[in-house]
Amino acid sequence: AARAGGATVVACAAPDRESQIQSFVNIPEQSLPGQSLWFATASAHGLGGNSVVVRTVDGRAKKVEGNPGFPINRGKIDVRGQAGVQSLYHPDRLQTPMRRRGLRGGGGFDEIGWAEALDLLTEKLGAATNFLMITGPLSGTRAGIAREFTAGLNGRHMVYEASETTVLRAALKLALGADEIPHFDLAEARSVLSFGADLLGTWISPVHYGVGYGEMRQGDGRPRGRLIQIEPHTSLTGANADRWVYVKPGQEGALALSIAQVIAAEGLTGDDRWFDVVNAVGGLDALNTYAPDQVTGRTGVPVETIQAIAREFAASQPGFAIVGGPALAQSNGLDAGVAVLLLNWMVGSVGAVGGVRPNPAPPEAIPAPTPPTPFGEWAALADGLRAGEGADAAFIFDTNPVYGLPPALKFDEALGRIPFVVGMGTFLNETIARADLVLPATHPFEEWGDFIPEPGGGLSVIGYQQPVVTPWTKSRSFGDVLLTLGEELLGEAAPPWTSMREAVRATAMELFGTDDIERKWIELLRDGGSWTHRSTPGRFASAPDWHINLLSEPAFAGDALDYPLHLVPFESVGIGAGDESVNIWLQATPDPLTTVTWQTWVELNPMTARDLGVKRGDIVAVQTSEGEIEAAVYESPVVPPDVVGVPVGRGHTVGGRWRENRGANVLSVLAPQIV
Repeated sequence: AARAGGATVVACAAPDRESQIQSFVNIPEQSLPGQSLWFATASAHGLGGNSVVVRTVDGRAKKVEGNPGFPINRGKIDVRGQAGVQSLYHPDRLQTPMRRRGLRGGGGFDEIGWAEALDLLTEKLGAATNFLMITGPLSGTRAGIAREFTAGLNGRHMVYEASETTVLRAALKLALGADEIPHFDLAEARSVLSFGADLLGTWISPVHYGVGYGEMRQGDGRPRGRLIQIEPHTSLTGANADRWVYVKPGQEGALALSIAQVIAAEGLTGDDRWFDVVNAVGGLDALNTYAPDQVTGRTGVPVETIQAIAREFAASQPGFAIVGGPALAQSNGLDAGVAVLLLNWMVGSVGAVGGVRPNPAPPEAIPAPTPPTPFGEWAALADGLRAGEGADAAFIFDTNPVYGLPPALKFDEALGRIPFVVGMGTFLNETIARADLVLPATHPFEEWGDFIPEPGGGLSVIGYQQPVVTPWTKSRSFGDVLLTLGEELLGEAAPPWTSMREAVRATAMELFGTDDIERKWIELLRDGGSWTHRSTPGRFASAPDWHINLLSEPAFAGDALDYPLHLVPFESVGIGAGDESVNIWLQATPDPLTTVTWQTWVELNPMTARDLGVKRGDIVAVQTSEGEIEAAVYESPVVPPDVVGVPVGRGHTVGGRWRENRGANVLSVLAPQIV
């Protein structure tokens, strides 16, 4: 029973209490009646590439826990990962292929079978001369199949990421020469200087960083590590920091260079390790223009505070400086990010234990995560589509750019210019609802796959994903659909596999060899991955490829007299950027700082609220140059007086009974600043 369907049991043990043995008309695969079975697989939700073990009883998933052996999350899991079972059995899941009836976007669909759906896909994609693939971030063998399929149709693959990391990746490339997000060695650090990176809440890989943060704070035989958080809006990480520092939005780069100037001017490292690097980015004269007394008015940070941060950071090494969130979301975000990362060169933490270390390159057999498409390319795509150029057929999988991209791009209108659109996902959303053909995708707990976690924690890690239950809907995996279409459309250029299971197993054989492959295959599935195989060491550049004079002042939409406050959108730990808002548990997860659930709120400093004549619970309009939304006021003393904080992720119009028409979409009033 354990081998049915090709799955492998992680562990099998009698339950602590008796289980009622049920009689099934159709016995589920992968089940031992009345017994608990645990399967290692990929987390259904969450960030950073976590591995979990799922408890099943009588073929039904019951509970999710972190995989204790996996080096990224090391047995830990966040609230999103725990919600995997609820999304698996969600009543609003897409259950069968559907063909549009009536106007596009009108909500009318007729159920059809897979045979008809595949015939239609083959006909439309085979006739396409300008094919467009739009997905969320993909990794591993599935990413490779999508790349080959798109290339075989001479198409273009664009990756939409709600919380875009393109600026971070570009800053890392300029500052460190890094092709992958590096390993910030939090567990061994004595100090962390974070500019807006909510590493304990929503940044990159919060479970991974949470584990490292715990070790940093209470490592055996080492001083307790310290955290300084610098940001315009208080995050969960800021609430846990030893020192929280307010900086005016868009001035993070100037503050970082001022800290670097103090380190150099006062000789805080005890040597001149920073000298060559400073010369490479413009020299001391350029750096001295950011002396604390020159930037205190711009940044809002007192001279004494800048000096204290520099002295503490330089004296508490090993450590590192990181950047994310609002610091990278400004018009000068790229240069601000490089300025922050420059601090790692100043204190000698680049490549050091407890500092910033390169992650190994992914193995050639298993593709790395697909990089997200920069915002400027989305704007260019929308312009081209509205002009009648860009695509005559599109395949959209597991993403929602209609909801997330600013309305100024008019992406919904642009999508309507494509003659044929197919949307595939586990749930309906604003983008898939505008498709001509809708395909139900399997849940992550129902499909095969492999993945490269990002970041890799200093190791070359491969995670493996296996189905832990039999699908209860008429869904298919994205990879299986592309492989089926490839046989019809690509001929000899098609990938050589007939199923995702076969593809994942084949790439494992390519990586680990064919000697005793059955034993190795079982080990990979039992452990949830591999992290002891040989890999090519990563490396950094010898100096940043940047100049201090590139840092400019931030540009903001709207006149300061008409719009005197700064709007700072932020993610909450539950629904994140909105993809998880279909889930009841995550909608009901209280925000850690406000405890608010199920709705959008507007965070205001009590003094600002008083000046505006509003109080907690009042409904106010948040107006920008692009429009307005309405939400309830939440007074918070940790919000600076000139900042308005609004969580993202709500305000959906499509997607099920627990997501639709709840709260407001703050992304809909953002003004794009493309530089």
